[in-house]
Amino acid sequence: MITSKDVRNKRFEKAAFGYKQEEIDEFLNQLEAELDEMERERAEANSKIQVLADKVREYMRDEDALKDALLGAQKQGHQVLNEANEKAEQIIAEAQAKADALEDEAVRQHAEAMEKNREEIAKEKEALIEAQQQVADFKKSLFDMYKSHLELISSMPETFDNETEEEETEEKAETAEEIAAAVASEVEE
Repeated sequence: MITSKDVRNKRFEKAAFGYKQEEIDEFLNQLEAELDEMERERAEANSKIQVLADKVREYMRDEDALKDALLGAQKQGHQVLNEANEKAEQIIAEAQAKADALEDEAVRQHAEAMEKNREEIAKEKEALIEAQQQVADFKKSLFDMYKSHLELISSMPETFDNETEEEETEEKAETAEEIAAAVASEVEE
């Protein structure tokens, strides 16, 4: 590729019936100026490309970090749900065992003792209902927190191109809705 320096340093031999030296010099000066401008624009474009490439790499790293965070949140959410389900089953089993024991005791005792035991059974059943409500409330708050995290992650920009960003936001919204629906179905179970 010819540079403005090549044009500046080019010398022609003089000939008897050649072109006018002034016109050649003027043309070479114009050519040199245009080449300088093109080189400057090319350098500027390369600089912009480098900045954009750096940004793309940065966003790719951010995307990977967000994916890792999302996976971690999903794992933690599943773990917390499993622990909550186990605790709920344990509480229910213990409450059921207590209720059964109290019911057996009430059958064996006198009518007065039977009335007393019925009151205790009613209290235990209320405690069981309260425990079940606490478990349901815990699951709901966990689901709401998980959903808000997904919405927060989905709202983060990932690209420079507005059209691509809108498409990816729609895809992420669909993905977030699918994940939220899956978690909701697990919570309902």
